[in-house]
Amino acid sequence: MPEILIGTSGYDYPEWRGVFYPAGLKRADFLPYYATQFNALELNSSFYNMPTAERLLSFWERSGGALKFSVKANRLLTHEIGRDWKSSVQEFLAALKPLAQNKSLASALFQFPQSFHYTDQNRMYLAALLAQFRGLPVVVEFRHAEWIRPSVFDGLFERGASLAFCDLPELKNLPNKNFLQAQEGGLPFAGKIAYIRLHGRNASAWYAKENDPQDKNGSARYRYDYSDDELSDFVPIVHQAASQGRQVQVFFNNHPDGSGAKNAKRMREMVG
Repeated sequence: MPEILIGTSGYDYPEWRGVFYPAGLKRADFLPYYATQFNALELNSSFYNMPTAERLLSFWERSGGALKFSVKANRLLTHEIGRDWKSSVQEFLAALKPLAQNKSLASALFQFPQSFHYTDQNRMYLAALLAQFRGLPVVVEFRHAEWIRPSVFDGLFERGASLAFCDLPELKNLPNKNFLQAQEGGLPFAGKIAYIRLHGRNASAWYAKENDPQDKNGSARYRYDYSDDELSDFVPIVHQAASQGRQVQVFFNNHPDGSGAKNAKRMREMVG
């Protein structure tokens, strides 16, 4: 059975001192400490700034080779797509090489915004994009429910990509449990990777960034602390996906107040 990977979306949060990190821990020592607690990390800084091979290699080195990494694709490939997107593809591919060579690349995550609708143009772009990453572990996350349909799942599978299952608030147009019907074996996954991304269920603040100019990075939407009862719902899903031979990757993106780290540790205990 493949190893079950569990971690958080990002790790470099000073406010986690005293909650997850020891109170006096230096920021430079965050990653080595993180690597003693989890076996995987989802890197989100790569979304804002195009990563380099040297940068990603340093993550691997500083973690002592103990972590598998999911690297979020740069915004030039998902949110700000321009005519020269193929040059951005080459930059991103070059950056991923050290992790791939060291067998530490868990996945390349392409998270598309809610404004990325199910149109012919976007479908063609997605197909062309995935073709560039053939052979690598690729995961796609959609933020609009229009994409949640069997034809899309089939298309991802044919191209060697997997679909991220996201835990989100029950809001109009967002994919959720009602849309993600079981595809195979009673599980809401498409592809070889069972990628579970837990964003929290903070419906009242999900669009806070649009309504509150002070919320510059949209962190309010991710302020959520999962209860044991809520986490327990995912345990049989994780076990069943792993028993099917899927590579299970679970990442908590509810980082405010250290909830993501706390919930991820609890999930590891519950999964066993």
